[in-house]
Amino acid sequence: MSQQPVVVPSFEERQKHFAPFLRELATVLPDASKQIITAKGRLRFFSKDQSPYPAVLPLAVVAPRTTEEVAAVMRCCHRHHVKVTPRGAGTGLEGGAIPYGGGIVLELLQLKTIEFDLANGCVWAGAGVKKLELNEACAKHDRHFGPDPASNPCVGGMVSTSGSGMSTLRYGTTRENVITLTVVNYRGEVFQTRPMVRKSASGLELTQLYIGSEGTLGVVTKVCFRLFAHEKYSAGAYAAFEKTEDAVRAVVAMRQQSDRIRSLVRCEMMNGPNVESTNQYSNLSLPTVATVLLEFTSRDRWLRDVKKDYKFIESIFKDVGRARVVKYLKAGRELDHYWSARRKCLLAAMNFRKKAKPERVFTADICVPLTKLTEIIAFTEQIFKEDGKKCLICAHISDANFHLNIPFANEQEFKELTALEHASSSVRSSWAHGLRASTASAWARCTW
Repeated sequence: MSQQPVVVPSFEERQKHFAPFLRELATVLPDASKQIITAKGRLRFFSKDQSPYPAVLPLAVVAPRTTEEVAAVMRCCHRHHVKVTPRGAGTGLEGGAIPYGGGIVLELLQLKTIEFDLANGCVWAGAGVKKLELNEACAKHDRHFGPDPASNPCVGGMVSTSGSGMSTLRYGTTRENVITLTVVNYRGEVFQTRPMVRKSASGLELTQLYIGSEGTLGVVTKVCFRLFAHEKYSAGAYAAFEKTEDAVRAVVAMRQQSDRIRSLVRCEMMNGPNVESTNQYSNLSLPTVATVLLEFTSRDRWLRDVKKDYKFIESIFKDVGRARVVKYLKAGRELDHYWSARRKCLLAAMNFRKKAKPERVFTADICVPLTKLTEIIAFTEQIFKEDGKKCLICAHISDANFHLNIPFANEQEFKELTALEHASSSVRSSWAHGLRASTASAWARCTW
């Protein structure tokens, strides 16, 4: 959930006020002229991310190349009371990389080290390594990195937001794939969050605390991920349903028998309007009804386990969801095209209303208990139908998680959307204790 942007002093006022800080900052980095940006024109790129929220110019952008340099920058910021916004690839959709505090942006893209420890089944990756870069490196060792967000974020951003994506069904979220972290706290102190052992009862479980903390507790500079053996054989499936709730009901039934399914990696859904949007953008001709995409992987070149799982899922989809079509897809161009289109749902939404240039999109990310999924998606579609607007839903449906993409044309539409968001945030705050114990909420608000 985004925050209402705070009002910060003008860029010129901040540069004047923090001039002593900027002078000292130039002394703590070895190549300051290349690692520090203060020119207003160049800072605009770092004033926003992929979200539709208002941009704010940072005081400066600082690009350290090592953990030690991050620590030196953090110590300097601490001495001068300068706020820090860590940033990776800038692919976030919730405004997390926008420097609303008015301080510096700590750009971590140059933390690019990748060190394999195959004997222990893991890899150390610098926070600036992107997902596809890590997967490419893993493939050379016949290994595989589990999490798969639709975009290509940095692993530091994946850890800081506990990112997930389309392979959570098999591999879990980023949280379940992290062994330990290297972190720099606000005082510039460097530490590892836990030992490199499978079991440890020594001290607090800091790793899980820092995952998902979005830079509020410190800066993650290195991540140790567990690795999986690469499964080189794959296949997929496509299923079409008359109604969205039929598709959802079928997937819920499948998940409730998931102990019988071993080879399924991905299970994604698009509702009818989203398929229409995807067809238009990705040059497909899928029926504009609720659509489920599946992907299976195996070490068996004959895919015997995959075919068994497919037949079982096919029967569920037809019996429970009354699927119009369930089609097996061999690995290749057709399957790749479908998954490419699914990854481009946000871009498709930006171009859905066929304006002269892509529109901005307001995104909502909803996750509910599996047993409530059919009800909440049907309710969401009904609200849009009553308002006479198309509802674009793409979903990590097997995780009971769906994205609602709402294009908007102008600032007035955006203000109306954000007003609704903040109103719902106020309502949620009254029952947030149901999601988080009151003692946990109070502890999370404490001053560090």
